[in-house]
Amino acid sequence: MSKEKKSRESGLKVIFLGGVGEIGKNMTILEYDDEMIILDCGQAFGYDEIYGIDAVVPDISYVQQNMKKLKGIFLTHGHEDHIGALRYYSEIFKKVPVYGTALTLGLVDRHLKENKTTMNLKTVKEGQTVKCGCFSVEFIKVAHSMAGSCALAIRTPVGIVFDTGDYKFDSTAVDGKNTDLQRIARVGSEKVLLMLGESTNVERKGHSRSEKVVIEGLESIFREYFNRRIIITTFASSNYRVQEILNIAKKFNRKVLLAGKSMKGIVDVAQSVGELNIPQGIIVNKIDNLKPSQVVIIATGSQGEDMSALYKMSKDSSNVLSVSGKDVVVFSSSPIPGNEKSIFDVVNDLYRMGCDVIYDSLNDVHVSGHAYEEELKEMLSLVKPKYFMPIHGEYRHQARHAALANNQGIKSRNIVIPNIGEIWSVSEDNLHLYGTCKAGKVYIDEDIIQDGEKIIEERKKLAKDGMVMILASIDVKRCVVDGYPEIIAKGFPMDDYLEVKICEKVAETIASQRDCSDLNDVGYQVKRAVSKMLMRNNSFPIILPIFIEA
Repeated sequence: MSKEKKSRESGLKVIFLGGVGEIGKNMTILEYDDEMIILDCGQAFGYDEIYGIDAVVPDISYVQQNMKKLKGIFLTHGHEDHIGALRYYSEIFKKVPVYGTALTLGLVDRHLKENKTTMNLKTVKEGQTVKCGCFSVEFIKVAHSMAGSCALAIRTPVGIVFDTGDYKFDSTAVDGKNTDLQRIARVGSEKVLLMLGESTNVERKGHSRSEKVVIEGLESIFREYFNRRIIITTFASSNYRVQEILNIAKKFNRKVLLAGKSMKGIVDVAQSVGELNIPQGIIVNKIDNLKPSQVVIIATGSQGEDMSALYKMSKDSSNVLSVSGKDVVVFSSSPIPGNEKSIFDVVNDLYRMGCDVIYDSLNDVHVSGHAYEEELKEMLSLVKPKYFMPIHGEYRHQARHAALANNQGIKSRNIVIPNIGEIWSVSEDNLHLYGTCKAGKVYIDEDIIQDGEKIIEERKKLAKDGMVMILASIDVKRCVVDGYPEIIAKGFPMDDYLEVKICEKVAETIASQRDCSDLNDVGYQVKRAVSKMLMRNNSFPIILPIFIEA
């Protein structure tokens, strides 16, 4: 079979390495013949169950096996769930062209500089088209919670693939740039083969609210608390929200202090690429000589992150700033799924310190950057795809979005809910599961952890059941303990009686061995015996024998 015929039969491959069945970690591959491109390369958001992990990123084994095919990486926008994995894979992708708008690549470059590395970054403008092998990728402006957000219209040898990116329809966007509905409609008139549609807010009825709501909500807070210091926490990457706060601060004659490394860094990036207009003289480095009524602090920590500025203030552990009962703290953000407990721990601590705390459910201080049900319907009607795949959401979001698409007239047989690791083949005549590939989670603890799942399970067990360490000197010739073992327990209840029983079990187990020359094997036998002794409800602590030869 010729290569050309084989390509026609297999169609365009659409491969999902993240962002389906989950929130975050967005990464999709389009592959045709010997060429492929990547759409987004994000990280997952923190979860309570990933003990001590810095980040979770997609498994890119499939990409590494096919690096010769990779022609480019295309980024829809600069939020961490779309760009966050690049810093960890920068050496692997070092020579691959990475395309994105100015703010998006500015944020990528900031990560790379922190890691003292570089990538082949290529800035594009909204409305620009990039030719990349057999693919032609058009960046179409969409409104979102940050500047430079785009949908991607990808022209392939089998037809157009339309990736919505993260979007909403907001006719009163902060920078005046709304979603380019006319251009999307024109792309739709060209007969889109496949649409990849974000599903985040499919459960919300109606239409998303305008950023104007937040401006009005924040201004009302400034008026009500005119004589008190105001601390506002928001996503550092949401330059529109930061712009609103700066404008309101100027209107109410307040100076602004930026608190948190990422807040300062991202503000610098946004200003340098022309996506943030900072009123002259409004940002200050010190507030000691200012009255509370003259100050606004914009702080990191909207998700309760451990090392954030607001978290440190709530724990009274910041060397720079402290809060008091006279402060008003505003959460101008919404919880990312999985972060609710961390956020409300901070809220509770702030209340304990006497602060007034204002958050989304109490006031209009945040609106979503994602489309609601009616906007999702409108996007489907504009794009008019033959095939539809809901992405960027948990399975329940994808299922509801699939049902929505069906109600909008897309045939049920032309709608697929993809899973991570699936390879789908699409052509004009067919959409079918082509196969699967290695995919899933890769854990980062400063660097990529090999065998990460196993290490996470060990950390979970250590946190749940504790650890018992047994240190002993062994007479290997006689198979006896020389002296008395030392027992060290961490996270496991230990008393004198139990310590004696463990020592007796250790001595008994060693004495029962015929040969003690292999201390690793002796340790394994002791570990089994002590684990069995300490087992309660099918659970036991981690047993760590450390033996030396007497």
